[in-house]
Amino acid sequence: MAYYHILKERRTNLKLSIQDVSNQTRLAPQYIQAIEEHNLDVFSDDFSFVRYFVHAYSDAIGVNWQAIADEVDMDINEVAHQRDMALTMAQRRMVQQMPSVQKTKKSTKKKKKSWFQKHVSRTSSSLSTNQSQLIKVLVLIGIVCLCVLSVINFGLRAISNQKLATQEALRQEQLSKKEEETNKLASQRKKAKEAEALVVEKMSDETNAYQISNIQSDVKTLDLSITLPTKSKITVTKDDTVINDSSKVYTGTFTQSLELSENCTFEISIETYSDNSITVGGKEISFDKTGWQEGEPAVITLQIGEGNPNAKKEEYSQYDDNYYDYSNEYYAQGEDYNYGQDEYTEQTNDY
Repeated sequence: MAYYHILKERRTNLKLSIQDVSNQTRLAPQYIQAIEEHNLDVFSDDFSFVRYFVHAYSDAIGVNWQAIADEVDMDINEVAHQRDMALTMAQRRMVQQMPSVQKTKKSTKKKKKSWFQKHVSRTSSSLSTNQSQLIKVLVLIGIVCLCVLSVINFGLRAISNQKLATQEALRQEQLSKKEEETNKLASQRKKAKEAEALVVEKMSDETNAYQISNIQSDVKTLDLSITLPTKSKITVTKDDTVINDSSKVYTGTFTQSLELSENCTFEISIETYSDNSITVGGKEISFDKTGWQEGEPAVITLQIGEGNPNAKKEEYSQYDDNYYDYSNEYYAQGEDYNYGQDEYTEQTNDY
């Protein structure tokens, strides 16, 4: 099936009128109709536009352009060749229709010509020679005109192809930008959805300690963002391991990706705190100044799951040792106190 039949059948199956396709592609309705009826004489000024129009028409109604591109190119070249041949034949007919030189029949009988007859004969022969030369000149001019027209047509095709290539490059660039914007918007929506699901709760038993929960299964990292009105060093640790360059002095906005694990604890230390804005996973976190003094680092703890069990075990072990020491000390103080009571009782009895 020819490509123009494919286009027309596809349009009718979609129940689209020629005007609907014209509104979508911004091509004139007569051009769309000419393509469907294979009336390419409408584009006789420049056949190079036919390829662009058919391409735009194919994209508009969902026909695979690559499948028909070669057929379209061959068809355009064939129509252009036929037009050039028709033009050549027309020019030849014009030349043939020009008055030809009729050769005078020589008389079989030799008659003695008068001076007047000889003079007329010489004049007629001269005119015949001039007319033959004129025909040759006209034929040469026609050939030159054909060559000039061919060169002009070739130049116009080259310009048109270059223009189409530029338009296609611009279109691809626009499509790339739109795709990039779409991906960026999708990423923003995904992060917003993750931030909405994320729960950040302040732990009641500790100051500036937060419990982070309801983390989506596909979320592997959380973005930490800290605004820095003044220059400051920042230290971020995960389970007592520093994960950033703590020796660097940061300005503007500090960002750090927190890689999550099942149970872990993050500690954020801002050396020079000045009412910084702090967000984790899109959720804002405040710093409680209770017990904090100006010039001290601002420390915030983030606990994922149950936190770091090793750190808790070590912490409890310290508390148990201290408690044991205090008990012994208290026991020692109790003995002294009892001893003092006995001594006082004995003195009272003596008295």
